[in-house]
Amino acid sequence: MSTSARFGYPLAAEHTRMRLRQALRDAAEQFRIWLLDGQLTHVLAALEKQPALLADLIPVLGKPDAPLNVRLGAQAVFERYAGAPALTALIPTLGLLSAHGDARVRADACYILGLTRSVRARPYLEARLADPDADVREIAAESLAELTDA
Repeated sequence: MSTSARFGYPLAAEHTRMRLRQALRDAAEQFRIWLLDGQLTHVLAALEKQPALLADLIPVLGKPDAPLNVRLGAQAVFERYAGAPALTALIPTLGLLSAHGDARVRADACYILGLTRSVRARPYLEARLADPDADVREIAAESLAELTDA
């Protein structure tokens, strides 16, 4: 084991340094990294322990330049929480994203608003029925059909 000449203590192993860096990241960044690496199971395991962390996937949706595998991975996570309280709690934030300047972000937000299955998402989705982008309009209409509660 090598030691630091300056401080005289053993250097941390690469694994320890990696775990320390990982612990210092916020959940949103960690989720993005896991999704980028195709490690959806890591994201799901973290959310199983703390469902409220679902909100930390919102920044992934808000980035139009996010890689496709990251966006699709985030959608897969949201699909697992369809109709769940952790997802319905995000309706106001998703509603804001549904008015984003980028059509991809609006479309993703509309899709996930539909996954909430809550009529509280209705005003946001109805507003997108007049969206300038045809894909956003189509997804908003399909998502409106998913809303079930009174």
